[in-house]
Amino acid sequence: MENSSKQIAAYCRVSTLEQKKNGLGMDIQVRDVTAFAEAQHLAIDRFYRDEAQSGAAENRKQLKRLLRDCERGLISTVIIPTLDRLSRDVRIAENLFWRFDQLGIRVLIADMPYYNGSNRRDVLIRQIREAIAEDNRKEIIERLCKGRQERVRKGRAPGGNAPYGFSRVDKRLVVNPVEVRIVRLIFELSGLGYTSGEIAKELTEEGCLQRNGQLWSSRQVRSVLGRRELYKAGIMRYGEIAGTNEKLILISEKDVGDDKEIGVGAAL
Repeated sequence: MENSSKQIAAYCRVSTLEQKKNGLGMDIQVRDVTAFAEAQHLAIDRFYRDEAQSGAAENRKQLKRLLRDCERGLISTVIIPTLDRLSRDVRIAENLFWRFDQLGIRVLIADMPYYNGSNRRDVLIRQIREAIAEDNRKEIIERLCKGRQERVRKGRAPGGNAPYGFSRVDKRLVVNPVEVRIVRLIFELSGLGYTSGEIAKELTEEGCLQRNGQLWSSRQVRSVLGRRELYKAGIMRYGEIAGTNEKLILISEKDVGDDKEIGVGAAL
């Protein structure tokens, strides 16, 4: 029987990409750990759910909260749906299991129903699966990186948020008329000798806002000015890889020297 003064907790985690895939969503994990607990004649008292959190990150809000509650003596058992939900990094996973062990916390794994943390063979199997999870993560990152590099070589955006001045429609970049006007104004003012702080002030006075609705800052202005290659030559970069697409040019090449606004570029 579980100590009635302590609770049984479940920890679940999804990353940004995994939220878009079937079978890895938060609801699925909650269902799996609940079914596992019922099969073990246990009732889960608390759920700790980290959403949009990488399995290689240590400072996860709900994970830290779970550890604090364990240290306070509130938890007796932690149930996780799979090992990789706890972490996709062997070092982090082993550190967590060590902390749970030091605190006297029993860890149960839904997809390893017969796992016993006191059995050295079970621990060995757990560590092997942790290593496989870490390697899978590295393989996914490598595959994504290669895909983004290839898109850049072809003059396409690598992914993520659309560069300022563009919107993404059906995986294509199209000119955002409102943002393009601001991009050109920034470069025009820069060509006139304005500092980034002065440009931000001018944009505020003109009633121009950032994409998120916030006022412009000197840092954000510098970020736009840092994309000269994109706006003036259609050059996109991902790490050391570069590609060119003239349809992405927003500012005429003849104005590279003085940053004055002119020219209209087509969209990708």
